[in-house]
Amino acid sequence: MKDDTVLTTVRPISNLSELYGQVTEYQLENMEERLRSVLKIIRESKQAGQTNTKVVKGFLEEEIRALTHLNNEIVDEKDVRRGKIREDIENERIAKRSKVE
Repeated sequence: MKDDTVLTTVRPISNLSELYGQVTEYQLENMEERLRSVLKIIRESKQAGQTNTKVVKGFLEEEIRALTHLNNEIVDEKDVRRGKIREDIENERIAKRSKVE
């Protein structure tokens, strides 16, 4: 099951070390389960003298997507505006542009 956890709303008001640790641990534990599952399939197909490339490629593509998503959610602390969420920041930018124009 796909998990696209987004940290946008909680990142600015959270202890980032704790938040990132929890999210990363959760995601990697899920990945570990998926890895064990696909390893079983690969070992079984290998014993049958085959390679299930569809399963292997599907697994790899999904893990790349999941890791890329997780990597994008982990934002360096210096780039996080404390107490602000993305919508607040966007509204501030729009207001500043309106004043300039």
